[in-house]
Amino acid sequence: MIDREARDQMAELLRHFISGQITNENFEESTPNSKDPVIPAVWDSIWLFYDDFKEHKLKGEWELPKETKNLMARWVMFLHTNEEYKWPNFSYAGVRPLKYGWLSRLLGKPLKEKKFMELGVYSLWPFINTESYNNAKSNPKLLSNS
Repeated sequence: MIDREARDQMAELLRHFISGQITNENFEESTPNSKDPVIPAVWDSIWLFYDDFKEHKLKGEWELPKETKNLMARWVMFLHTNEEYKWPNFSYAGVRPLKYGWLSRLLGKPLKEKKFMELGVYSLWPFINTESYNNAKSNPKLLSNS
């Protein structure tokens, strides 16, 4: 299910947040509610990059490394597509693999994560495969005057 309005809103919010223009509280308060599964997947993934107990922008000590901004730029690009989000519901889907402690390993979390990451071309998340990623790169919404 694609919720075009929610995706456009989330893409704009994400751009402003990762560039340090709005605070984490502004981002959280403005995140749209939607049944489009990519909206909560992106929100759940970015949540790991800020402090939800203190209001701040992603600047100074909170500024994201360039490689993380590039990763999130791909999330924004996906939000501007009409591609269905085909990954299953999975916590922190956009920031895998995670490091696991002994209890998580005992509970099989690394194996569950491995299976999740093998369901598509994980290095292109939230795109599911190279074809959908290349299609989005060939038809950029933000640079197409549309």
